[in-house]
Amino acid sequence: MQRQDFKKTDDMFNRVLGKDNIAVVCLMEDKQTGTRFIIANAHIHWDPAYRDVKLVQVALLVDEIEKIAHNFAKYPPPLPPTPSPASGTPNHDGSESGVDPTQPNPSSSSAHASRPPPVYTDGTKIPLIICGDFNSVPSSGVYEFLSNGTLPANHPDFMSHMYGKYTSEGLRHRLGLKSAYAAPGAGELPLTNYTPSFQGVIDYVWYSTANLGVSAVLGEVDRAYLEKVVGFPNAHFPSEYVVFSMLPFCCVLVEWVADWVYLQSRMHHQRVPREAAERKPASTTTSLFISY
Repeated sequence: MQRQDFKKTDDMFNRVLGKDNIAVVCLMEDKQTGTRFIIANAHIHWDPAYRDVKLVQVALLVDEIEKIAHNFAKYPPPLPPTPSPASGTPNHDGSESGVDPTQPNPSSSSAHASRPPPVYTDGTKIPLIICGDFNSVPSSGVYEFLSNGTLPANHPDFMSHMYGKYTSEGLRHRLGLKSAYAAPGAGELPLTNYTPSFQGVIDYVWYSTANLGVSAVLGEVDRAYLEKVVGFPNAHFPSEYVVFSMLPFCCVLVEWVADWVYLQSRMHHQRVPREAAERKPASTTTSLFISY
């Protein structure tokens, strides 16, 4: 509310500030390579009668991510790691002195050590993932804004309410986002939320297309099964939301921590059957490939 254009709008006070939705933005940097990631997670307001609030919440989230990314890009690259001896003097117990068993094997990171750490000229160069419950269908203004990078000031989802520059100049961002399921060869799921009163897509994983690519996504829930249940949660699905992911999402962090960040070029998109995905060990599949 420090923005002057917001201070003059009653709608900001009466419709937006009373909501308690939150978002988390994590900044990550590989200690060996200096490669950076930004990963955000958000839960946007649920009520369809407040489409304007959803738009404002997402616009505020994107504004903050752009500011955070811009400042993160200004951080100096990490200093090169101090070389450690590959081997030491054998001790009487069979171990080697000068080698710390808790540290990674120097030979495993030699390829990384020979590369200079990346320099990010601005925040858009840092790989970004935004995921969460957006409570917005693919035909919504929220989806249009995130995927296109712009939204006109007179968009119907503002519902004729006034939100400063958002409703006088429109929305825009430079993050270059795409929904993981909207990529060629994939396609949005038929639903991510399944209840007796609503079935549809309202949850998304967005990624920055300039430096990330999708290798695989989870498939949809078996249609024959859905015909036998009235909704989620039930005995087999503990939440009303369907699990969906760039397969497997956690592998991004697992491989990053394990110093496997420098991967090969992007792979073609493919849809992985849900049952096959659940059987496949997470450590053997990558979901995102960083391209340089």
